[in-house]
Amino acid sequence: MSDLDIERRVALSLAVGRYLRSADRFNEASRDFTGACKSLRKQLGTNQRFVAQIDFKHYLVTSDRDGNFDIEAIPTL
Repeated sequence: MSDLDIERRVALSLAVGRYLRSADRFNEASRDFTGACKSLRKQLGTNQRFVAQIDFKHYLVTSDRDGNFDIEAIPTL
């Protein structure tokens, strides 16, 4: 084996490790996001419309009769 082969293997191993760690973080974030959506949907109920202030920013929060919701950033009031 040449040095290039070893270097390539090391580079590939590092790339695979980075991918696997990223995939784990992505899957954890996806589970957290799904849980947050379910919780918000449960708390909101249906046919809601209000402004929420989060971290000094304002958001228009709406939900429809099917429980779908939308959160839109709006200029500061």
